[in-house]
Amino acid sequence: MKQEIWFIINPTSGISNKQHIENKIRSYLDFSKYTCSIFHTEYAGHACELTKQGILQNVDIICAVGGDGTVHEIGVSLIHSDVKLAIIPCGSGNGFARHFSISERIKKSIEIINRGNYSKVDTGLVNDIPFIQNAGVGYEAKIAYDMVSEKFRGLVKYLFLIVKSYFVYRGIQIEVNNKANRYFMATVTNTKEFGNGFQISPTSIANDGKLELVLVKKPPVYDLPWMTFRFLSGTLNHSKYVDVMQVEEITLSTDSDYFQMDGEGFLNKFEKLHFQILPNSIFVIHP
Repeated sequence: MKQEIWFIINPTSGISNKQHIENKIRSYLDFSKYTCSIFHTEYAGHACELTKQGILQNVDIICAVGGDGTVHEIGVSLIHSDVKLAIIPCGSGNGFARHFSISERIKKSIEIINRGNYSKVDTGLVNDIPFIQNAGVGYEAKIAYDMVSEKFRGLVKYLFLIVKSYFVYRGIQIEVNNKANRYFMATVTNTKEFGNGFQISPTSIANDGKLELVLVKKPPVYDLPWMTFRFLSGTLNHSKYVDVMQVEEITLSTDSDYFQMDGEGFLNKFEKLHFQILPNSIFVIHP
């Protein structure tokens, strides 16, 4: 019996042209295994609505065609459902897909879907709001917030904001386990990277029942290139400016002006952030 798969395409995500994706889906998808429907999102939150409709209609797989924002909308809507999440990564960062080694080449990502391998992975909550990758405050949250207003995205723009924000951002006060300290950023993550190859937690395993709390102190300017190298080379956890703690549940108190969740930046409205793991809460198709 064929499985039913819905492709939800975000036409505005990332930097790539989405014009030919639908044709490639119809060319490369294995129609001996699947029947498919293709939808295009029209506004923020539309992917969530479509996903909920798919769950009600007992679809087998829903594929996010876009960046981490699209994956977030669809992924959090699939938590605790039997519908599997597939991904054709077409965003500017693609952090979630990179964690699972899902190719950014459309043909190869569709071949992964055709093979149909999947596993259950963990997700998280912050103040009872679900996320599937990471959430945090401070420097990275400011960069994510500044990216919202950028017309053009991608690695070059991300690197520009990294340098620009370094010189204007002073850091935040964080209290963890009744101990307060000043940090540049604090991230709670279930996966390895933010996107664009920047690995915030190189040792994270997406189905180990643990989240990683990564606390980063502001390095001096002469160490900024070395810290950037550590982010890109998967060695950030070895830096003297970084503390990593495995947790199932933790509360942070913070004075941060910025907050990010799965790569989307917001002005922070929380004085306390309560994080907890949701073990084995979503099915993900990956190599």
